[in-house]
Amino acid sequence: MYPEPNPYASPQPQPHPQQHNPYANPQPYPQPYPQQNPYLDPPPQPPRPPHPHAGPEFLAADSRSGIVVDETGVTFDFEGQSAEFPWPDIQSVHSKPGGGHRLMVAVVLPGGKFYECVVKARNRVTLEQWFRELGHVLHVYLGRRDNPGSWTP
Repeated sequence: MYPEPNPYASPQPQPHPQQHNPYANPQPYPQPYPQQNPYLDPPPQPPRPPHPHAGPEFLAADSRSGIVVDETGVTFDFEGQSAEFPWPDIQSVHSKPGGGHRLMVAVVLPGGKFYECVVKARNRVTLEQWFRELGHVLHVYLGRRDNPGSWTP
């Protein structure tokens, strides 16, 4: 009536009512204490307010030279040497295309002395974009001279 037990079978484990199974209810891993290192994790800084006189900027550069026009004036850079021209010292700024996709910019000072910088564009499309952007930025900053009350360098 009852089947005979197999003498070669491995015994089946029987749960013990008082035995605790550590895998039945896994506990979460303890979280490490946050370590703050003032040298690696500086305290968060509040966001910086935008510059009150922030205006448009123009930047054109190649491997040797660069031209920056912003609210402070015009800056030429040639092989690491920089020349800065603040807006109050500038009489006029001129630009024209040069051979081989080059942008030529000249700053004329009140005494008639002028300085030039030439930047080579990668292609004609980039050169045309530079002219559009430069024209807009120069219009903003040189246009302020027509209305002296609005000049705020």
